[in-house]
Amino acid sequence: MNKKAGTSTQVIEPDFNSRLTSIRNALGQHIRREESAYSSTIKAPDTLMGHLERVAAYAVRLALQEGVDPLRAELAGLFHDAGKFYGGKYHEGNKPEEEYSIEVLQHLTGKDGLEQTVIEDVSDAIRQLYRDDFKQTPLSMVLFDADNLDKIGLLGIANYFIKSGLRGQGITTDMITDLTVELTYARYAARRFYTKTGRALAERRSTDTIYFIHHFLNALKEDGLFEARIEHTRVSDVDLEVVMPSTCNCGASMEVKQTWIEQGVKCTEIHLEMTCTSCDNRHKIKFCRPMFVV
Repeated sequence: MNKKAGTSTQVIEPDFNSRLTSIRNALGQHIRREESAYSSTIKAPDTLMGHLERVAAYAVRLALQEGVDPLRAELAGLFHDAGKFYGGKYHEGNKPEEEYSIEVLQHLTGKDGLEQTVIEDVSDAIRQLYRDDFKQTPLSMVLFDADNLDKIGLLGIANYFIKSGLRGQGITTDMITDLTVELTYARYAARRFYTKTGRALAERRSTDTIYFIHHFLNALKEDGLFEARIEHTRVSDVDLEVVMPSTCNCGASMEVKQTWIEQGVKCTEIHLEMTCTSCDNRHKIKFCRPMFVV
């Protein structure tokens, strides 16, 4: 690992493969351009590229522990979401974004002398993120775990609030009820990771997620800003801790009205609707059902 001293702290940077420097730089330009086109901002954002670099760092770390080629792992981490804002659009049509990511991978690596077998292995690993008819490989398992490590723990919560802000959403009822998703993923963290290394990291970080959310809700209540309760319900084989307002704006109580499972474009989705017992106020939540691997 390389350490660079700052004025008062040290920033630890992962040992990325220097062979991929030009590819990484070209990818950064591509990602920022497309994300900027999607968000219609003048300043190119760094949110998606930051995620890709963190996942690449996790992937290298896991690969070194799990006996997987770190170069392939780094490439997979860098490109797994490269198609998220393909053409300045987001989740349009029925083509999974991973297929666009593979197109970007093949385009940006085609002239850099990388072996075709490397590109093919990375493409297969990215494709396995959403398809359930593939046999998982050590590389795809490392990629899957690295992607999920960036979404759990204190860093995952920080990114949750950053994304909410980028969507123009402050500390609102919808943002608070959506913490249901973070609690669900944290609850099942140990069952959602393939590698031994990833699973150990996830178990520790899931505790941080759960602790933070509960204390955050308590702080809102103590300050008289918002009062929520956690309702336990089961959807298929998943136990949910539903974060919901204790009361509606009209003063009546809120309740979980209905839950159901639906097949989406790239995952099996959990849908949940909570409604007021008196007026027509309602809140809906939709997210990918946790995929249990152990």
